[in-house]
Amino acid sequence: MRATSGHRRATGGCGTGRRATAVNVPSGGPMGYTIHPTDRAPSGVLADGPVAVMTSQRNTASADFVQATMRRLLTTRLERAMRSWRRSTRSERHFHFAYEHVLGTSLELRVTAVRECAAQRAEAETLAEIDRLALVLSGWSSTSELALWLATHDADVPVSAELAEVLHASARWREQTRGAFDPAAQAILDRLRGGDTDDAFVHAPGAALRKPLWLVDRGAGTARRLTRRAVTLDAIAKGYIVARAALRARAVEGVVDVLLNVGGDVQHYGEHAVVGGVADPIAAAENAPPIAVVRLRNAALATSGGYRRGFLLDGRRVSHIVDPRTARPAEQIVSASVIAPECTTADALSTAFSVMSARESVAIADSLGDVGCLLVEADGRITTNKSWDDRAVTARP
Repeated sequence: MRATSGHRRATGGCGTGRRATAVNVPSGGPMGYTIHPTDRAPSGVLADGPVAVMTSQRNTASADFVQATMRRLLTTRLERAMRSWRRSTRSERHFHFAYEHVLGTSLELRVTAVRECAAQRAEAETLAEIDRLALVLSGWSSTSELALWLATHDADVPVSAELAEVLHASARWREQTRGAFDPAAQAILDRLRGGDTDDAFVHAPGAALRKPLWLVDRGAGTARRLTRRAVTLDAIAKGYIVARAALRARAVEGVVDVLLNVGGDVQHYGEHAVVGGVADPIAAAENAPPIAVVRLRNAALATSGGYRRGFLLDGRRVSHIVDPRTARPAEQIVSASVIAPECTTADALSTAFSVMSARESVAIADSLGDVGCLLVEADGRITTNKSWDDRAVTARP
């Protein structure tokens, strides 16, 4: 009888690889067997290296001998797999990383990993992905791909897959929210901040605000800008970057959970649920108890609101979030929080829900199935939908 073994090198981890050893079957039977290692375990058995698979060299094998041998093999493999699983569970450790001045705000990264170097690799991958995508999507850099594309007009310009994806998502949410989410709201905000409250502009936004802003051909990898109005992707780009960076960190071997928070845009990927709180927009103190606590697992949480940011208009302080449909600052909703599978959606919808009525927002969230929302109105009323309530750790006030 002959046994062969395979060799598999770990990727993205700390080790230099491990050797997979074959399981020997006792000889002495009426025939010989060849043991072939494979990386796939039988159904219901956790893989921890190769599983021995026997192939007969003659057709006269004893069925009882084969069955007994396979039972011993599977039992041994299952016991080893369970021991390995228990060891890995006990060795999970939690790591915390924090940075300032990342995408213009603070970054907090929490990683659960079986090795410290895996957590450090996840940290490096997170920062590298953020830096890479900032070069594509930054609205503050004059040399980003977005800035260079915004300098074009009415021409099919080659763009990266990432920029095309964000432009496509922006157009989709603009249509699905019927204009409540609109990158062209930047044009309105610029005029209001400049003191322009002309009735013709404020109360009756022109048809240009409702026309397509761009055309994206993702197959051809091109995008054509159709408007000359000021636009911004700030209400969706950060969520996209957070989701992509967290996913890249989670892909590191040895990483079990990733929780990434960049300026209030939160994304979780991993095996264990985590909890996150939503700041109370009515409370004056920044360290006030959260207005809600929710459970996240492979999900994102984003909150928008103008209660801490704004500008003066006609002698009073107003929100920096503008309703593109009315060209007026948001006033009814002071805080809109959204749970979604990924942060791109949560980011865009939290902005849209800041200017929509609570009823409109709940209707859109419910139509999407896996989106939860919590809406705090100026008079203190709180509205949630079932998807949010299903994830709530504590009952809302």
